[in-house]
Amino acid sequence: MLKKKILKKLNILRLFKHTKHKIYKLKDPPESISIGLAWGAAVSFTPLLGLHIIICFLGTYLMKGNLLAAAAGTIVGNPWTFPIIFYFCYKLGLIFGFEGLESFQMNTNFFLENFEKVFFPTLFGSIPVSILVWIITYKLGKSLLIKRYKNVKKEY
Repeated sequence: MLKKKILKKLNILRLFKHTKHKIYKLKDPPESISIGLAWGAAVSFTPLLGLHIIICFLGTYLMKGNLLAAAAGTIVGNPWTFPIIFYFCYKLGLIFGFEGLESFQMNTNFFLENFEKVFFPTLFGSIPVSILVWIITYKLGKSLLIKRYKNVKKEY
C-alpha cells in the first residue's frame, strides 16, 4: 500500500495532467498563457540552472505573459530530462567550434575541473534549441488553448 502511494506521488504523467488542468483554469487569454508556457519550456533548455525561473519570469513579464503559466512551463526541465537536454545541447554546441572532451565522468570534481569545456558548448548549443522550443511551445499552446476555449464556450 505504501509502495502504491509513493509511485502515485512520483508519477510524472500525473504531474503533467495536473499541470494541464491548472493551465486550463487560468483566466488570461490564450496568447498570454502561451507566452508563459513558451518561456518556461525554452529556458529549461539552457544550462543556467540557478537562473531558470528568473529568466523565465523576466521574459514572460516583458512580453506580458502569464507568470503562473511560465512557472508551469519550467516542468519541461526536470531531473529526468536534464541529462538528455544537456547532452543534446552539448553535442550541438561542439558544432560551433568548441573543443570536445575525450572522456566524460559523472562527478562533481570532473565538472569543476572541466567547467569551461562543458558549460560553454552547452550554453551556445542551447540557444538555437531554446528558440525553436519557444516557437513550437507558443504555437502549440496557443492552438490547444484556443481549441479548449471554443469547446468550453459551446458547453454554455
